[in-house]
Amino acid sequence: MGHLTYGNTAEHIEIDDRTLTHLRMVAMTKLRRNESFPLTLAMDDGAVETLWVHASIPLRIAMDRPSEIDRALVTAMMNAAGSAGGLDLTRDEFAVAVSARPPLHAMSA
Repeated sequence: MGHLTYGNTAEHIEIDDRTLTHLRMVAMTKLRRNESFPLTLAMDDGAVETLWVHASIPLRIAMDRPSEIDRALVTAMMNAAGSAGGLDLTRDEFAVAVSARPPLHAMSA
């Protein structure tokens, strides 16, 4: 389990490593392009919060172990981040995608 720290606060938002791996790629790409975007997340207490991700606001991402990148998921997240509604990780399309586990590969003996 990783976490995201936003703004000048010690509080952090816990996010699973798979979601955070993809979110990191989207955020770094958008910020490198000097593009800000709204990010909506489900919080541990059940609340839903929207953050304005902007290069002038400190953003720290820490995770135990980055996961394998799903290019289709990154593309969908980038498209959402560029839309008027922003990247809403509470939407069904992302909730299902980020919770999906990569398939196991059988090894022959």
